[in-house]
Amino acid sequence: MNETPQGAVPDDEITRGRLLASVAYLPGLCFIGLLGAPENRYVGFHARQGFLLLLVEGAIVVALAIYDGSLGRIPVVGFLVGALLKFTLWMSVLAVTVYGVAKGASGEMARIPILGDAIEKVPF
Repeated sequence: MNETPQGAVPDDEITRGRLLASVAYLPGLCFIGLLGAPENRYVGFHARQGFLLLLVEGAIVVALAIYDGSLGRIPVVGFLVGALLKFTLWMSVLAVTVYGVAKGASGEMARIPILGDAIEKVPF
C-alpha cells in the first residue's frame, strides 16, 4: 500500500474530516465531501479516491452490460462465466470500498493500490 505523508495535512483537518472522508468511498457520495468541506485537504484526498472508485464502478457496469448482451447469451457457459466474473469484480470493489472507509475513518491517508497513483490527475 502506498502511503501519503500525513505531515502535509494538519491534525485538526484530519479530526474534522474523518466522517466525510469515510463516506466518500460509498458509491456516489464522494461529492458530499467535496461540497461539504472544500478547503479540507484530508477530505479532498479521500473524495478524489472515492471519485476514481466511482468511475471504476461505472466502467464495470458498462463492461458487464456488454458481456451480458454478447457472450453472456451463450447457454450455460455464458451464464456461469458471467456469474463468476460479476462475483469476483463486485467483491473486489466491496473490499476496496471497505478498505477506503476504514482508512478514512481512522485518520490515515493511505492510497488505494493502482487507483491512488492517478489521484493527482483528478482536478478537484
